[in-house]
Amino acid sequence: MRRILPGLLLILLSVVATGTLAATPIPAGAESEATPILAEPTVVTPLVTTAPRATDESASPTARSASATATPAASMRPDACEPNDTDAQPCALPLDAVSGPFTFVPEADRDVYVLDLPDDPAIQTVVTVRATAGLDLFLTARQGPTLLASGTISLTLAPAIHGPVLLRVENRDPRPSAGESYRIEVRREIAPRAAGTVDLTGAPDALENNWSFATAATIAVGVVYDLTLVCPEQRPDACPGGDHDYLRVPVKAGVAYRIATFDLDPGVDTVVEVFWQRQDRPVAGNDDYAPGGLLSALTWVAPADGLADIRVAPRNGGLMPQLAEATHAAYRFVVAPVASELARKLDPTLRQQANIPTPTAMVAASPSSSGGATGATGSGSAAGAAVPGSQEQITAGPAIIVRATVLRHEPRPDSTALADLPAETRVAVRGPVRGLWVSIAADASILPGWVLWLDLRRIDPNAPTPQPSTAGAGGASAVPAESPPVQQPSASQSPVAVTTAAAGRPGVQVDVTTLDPALPPPPPAPAARVPVVIAVTIVATDHPPTGGSALGMATPTPDMRQPVRGVRVQIANAFGEVLAEGLTDASGAVRLSRDLRPTEALQVVIPAWGLTIPLASGQTDLILTVPEAHS
Repeated sequence: MRRILPGLLLILLSVVATGTLAATPIPAGAESEATPILAEPTVVTPLVTTAPRATDESASPTARSASATATPAASMRPDACEPNDTDAQPCALPLDAVSGPFTFVPEADRDVYVLDLPDDPAIQTVVTVRATAGLDLFLTARQGPTLLASGTISLTLAPAIHGPVLLRVENRDPRPSAGESYRIEVRREIAPRAAGTVDLTGAPDALENNWSFATAATIAVGVVYDLTLVCPEQRPDACPGGDHDYLRVPVKAGVAYRIATFDLDPGVDTVVEVFWQRQDRPVAGNDDYAPGGLLSALTWVAPADGLADIRVAPRNGGLMPQLAEATHAAYRFVVAPVASELARKLDPTLRQQANIPTPTAMVAASPSSSGGATGATGSGSAAGAAVPGSQEQITAGPAIIVRATVLRHEPRPDSTALADLPAETRVAVRGPVRGLWVSIAADASILPGWVLWLDLRRIDPNAPTPQPSTAGAGGASAVPAESPPVQQPSASQSPVAVTTAAAGRPGVQVDVTTLDPALPPPPPAPAARVPVVIAVTIVATDHPPTGGSALGMATPTPDMRQPVRGVRVQIANAFGEVLAEGLTDASGAVRLSRDLRPTEALQVVIPAWGLTIPLASGQTDLILTVPEAHS
């Protein structure tokens, strides 16, 4: 009996083990593994999968739910641009923005994007990708069959490239891309000075010889020119006052233009003047864009269609510029419409090179928040959402439209038009400013919008101002209602306390103080300006005339003087500011006129020869005799 019991126990264990194995289902597609040898360690290596395994329909709902939860579904979800894996289905990317994040789903995916680049010969496009550590990206930019550029981190597209450009992004890392992502940054910026654009051997720029209005070089609007202040003449002392560049540009009536010099070489200091229809008096000019700076920049509105003359001169007091190196005298010059992309890109460059601090971003507060009205938070949120945090802030208050314009939903000329604002329309400046656009509220639109600063003019805040409706999401008005005017006491009354029932503020105590009607005497009127005409004659001779001859007065000395024509003559004040200028005619004479105060000191300046001659009080005629070698 003792021998039979062990045998029965072994049989029973064998039956139980067989039933257990039979009841255990074998997953479909499972590979048979070698039976491990007893008493040896078994190492199981987990497999990395890039896609969830198919769940057996016969499995329990609990098992299927656990399998779905364990799968990293979030990292395997396609990005918002999918499908964009072919050139026929590109995803459009915005300019001057960071887009993403983007992913590669499935593993062999490649992403195709399209950039619509404007035609601007002065602005280049820089494309940069930033990816997580598990990606090795490669970029290519194509326009049709032409390969424009390729790289691993960034691409630079030249200003000449415009129109649709296809951007392809591929992942060359062999590891799985699950959980990895990348972003694309597209920036438009002013193209730097190309190598070899400016000759550093001391040669003049490509627009020379443009030393006068008669020889002015015609340039285009919206193009950056690389120029120099190198004298175009090779003879010694040809430009004692430095090189003066005269430029001529076609303009249109009512268009505001940004005129500026930038990227100056060390030691270069410029002054820019604009002449319109007459060449003896500038209508606009700028020496330093900011105190202590060297570059020049100004905004000028063309009064009519025509050609404007521009003079770029070294600001050196009539002396030869002292530069860091004799061969480095380069600067860049541009004339661009204020509303153009080039002018907007130029503004931060001018601020940086002129050491002007960048305006601090400010968040506009809702005016109704101080009143405690319900919905003020909603109004503030709506206002903040409409204007991003990168804006500037100015003082709010009433304003008037000086010329007919369009109220835009966003600060862009192509934005949705909210309303037409005719001239003399009263509006309210809200405070936010984006570039040259100002945020306003007007009765013509229930929504606030944007207009260009040229179309606005501030008015007296005491004047009656319309109350535009700028209700936010909460229903509260963003502009508080004006209180009824307080009744002012008569002049005979002493200071009193007047109580008014202001709208929403009953019982407000207002202190009114009577002002002294006696006014201080007005300051003396400045001396009236009178027209002054200065006549300058330039002649040349090797033998200056004398008072008489050795043989006696009966034999006069012949006058050997010859008139010198084409010499630029300027009339300047004591500070060196040019008041009028002109060229001598065939008789060597030029007459310059300007309205001046009687006590103002004047001097005659001849820039080509570096001469400055003070005029005596009341002197109106000057004859200069120069050697023929200098004529």
